[in-house]
Amino acid sequence: MADSPLKDSTGIVSLSLTSNGKAVADTIQIVSVEIEYCVNKIPSARIVILDGDMPNNEFPVSSQDVFKPGAVVELACGYDNKETRIFKGIVIRHSIKIDGNNYSRLIVYCKDQAVAMTVGRKNANYVNAKDSDIMTQMINGHQDVSADVSATSTQFKEVVQFYCTDWDFLLTRAEVNGCLVAVDAGTISVKAPQVTGEAQLTLTYGIDLMAFDADLDAFAQYGTVKATAWDPATQAVTEAQSGPVSLNSQGNIDSAELAKIVGPEYFRLQTDTPLDNTALSDWANGQQIKSGLARIQGSASFQGSAKAKIGTLIEIKGINDRFNGNVLVTQVRHRIVSGNWVSEIQFGLSEKWFTEQYSVEAPLAAGLVPGVRGLQVGVVKKLDTDPEGQYRIQVSIPVMQAENEGVWARLAGYYSSTGFGAFFIPEIGDEVILGYLNNDPAYPVILGSMYSSNRKPPYEVTAENNIKAVVTRSKLKIEFDEEKKIITLITPNNNQIVISDEQKSILLQDQNSNKVELNTGGITLDSPKDIKISAKGKVTIDAVNNVEVTAQADINNTGLNINHQANVGLVAKGNATAELSASGQTTVKGAMVMIN
Repeated sequence: MADSPLKDSTGIVSLSLTSNGKAVADTIQIVSVEIEYCVNKIPSARIVILDGDMPNNEFPVSSQDVFKPGAVVELACGYDNKETRIFKGIVIRHSIKIDGNNYSRLIVYCKDQAVAMTVGRKNANYVNAKDSDIMTQMINGHQDVSADVSATSTQFKEVVQFYCTDWDFLLTRAEVNGCLVAVDAGTISVKAPQVTGEAQLTLTYGIDLMAFDADLDAFAQYGTVKATAWDPATQAVTEAQSGPVSLNSQGNIDSAELAKIVGPEYFRLQTDTPLDNTALSDWANGQQIKSGLARIQGSASFQGSAKAKIGTLIEIKGINDRFNGNVLVTQVRHRIVSGNWVSEIQFGLSEKWFTEQYSVEAPLAAGLVPGVRGLQVGVVKKLDTDPEGQYRIQVSIPVMQAENEGVWARLAGYYSSTGFGAFFIPEIGDEVILGYLNNDPAYPVILGSMYSSNRKPPYEVTAENNIKAVVTRSKLKIEFDEEKKIITLITPNNNQIVISDEQKSILLQDQNSNKVELNTGGITLDSPKDIKISAKGKVTIDAVNNVEVTAQADINNTGLNINHQANVGLVAKGNATAELSASGQTTVKGAMVMIN
């Protein structure tokens, strides 16, 4: 059994303090020290020091470099000068306080050096990496800190860190993998909660337990957690699930039993992004770990002990079977005041995800103006004369009650490039849908136009959905018939091109009934009037079978020379008259010439 915190704690509390490796002078009077460790948070220390010399108008301790911001401070505490380090960090804030009764002091605020991970939003793209590799790389990218990260299993093709602090990104990836982040003296550990092993201390009601407060809560206990995602390859939802996990052995009612009280049949996590089964399983398991840590939450205080550390186990005894057992320490607070040292621990953790409790994203519109969420409806007012020459379109936004001025919006196109692309501009009066760059209301983008009962589409919507079309304002039309597999290009005056798989034909026809048709029977040129064939070069007519020329009136052939050649026989015959003549010589010859 682990020792009581009372063991070896009956002596005088001793506290030592160093700054940049040098012991702080005994003449500096420390009023109080408060140190806090918490999983998923940066350790901190608050040191209150007597300072201030009113007659001489100075604060001598503050004026020294001992507690200058950036100084590395170490605190050790114990009994009878047997001390153990309980904090190491840097001074980040240096504060002077003077009360109305001239009680003056210096207050020094310190943070672990891992605090650098919480400063500044960053962007990063990680390719073909596991979360453990990403977290290790991220931690090691900061000075004076080191990583101790347990290996994770899922290999991601790409993970993007978008404009958030390294610390926030670290916590989100850690908890998805069911891990807790603990920091101590610059070492950042990312590990699954400790559920077995020896307790570091034993706290017994009536002996060494100064205060105790605990809640056994059935609310966030789930029999099954299902994590679902969309798989574009199979066009189906994929899922993985996790049952209650076994954590520390506190109490006599486990999560599985509590889940039967108010828990749903299953607790659902979902995303539209594609995640493989191992990532979904990690996600579901991470939720069950958070649920298990939320089963019993509370606090306990006792005589100060350096053995109280986050991420370790402490045994609770003498309460009752509901709460006795090993608790997982998630927060430690040391208070040293007036020669007395009290440690307070918290155990358990909220079932909520980090991003549900804290705002990790940047403010809307980068905080430059109040941002806008979601999409808005606009009405097109003007298409040209963009004052900035950016080809924007002026729209009014009815809910803004800005009908007079309107705003200029960029137009999103599915194919927009330099000098070419798809050129479809909405009409004045069209109802359009607006999105906003960086959620800034001054930078709208037209995402598309919308039909309504007032602005009807050119076709009625049917269940079969066989007709697709592009119809312009003047009724120029390109129509696609999915059922008959026909493409029709047609003008308001019925000039048209029809390409039909159903008829196995291509038809070109104008408003004058001139027609060219290609079908299984051949090619037909048809006109109610003349057909003219003209070429700057030669015209060749070639057929495997007969070539027939028929006219209801005359047939006239005119040329510089006319040559008729028959491979077998030549017949030139007139039913009424026939004439063969020339202005010059006329030659008629053959092996035998017969006249009449």
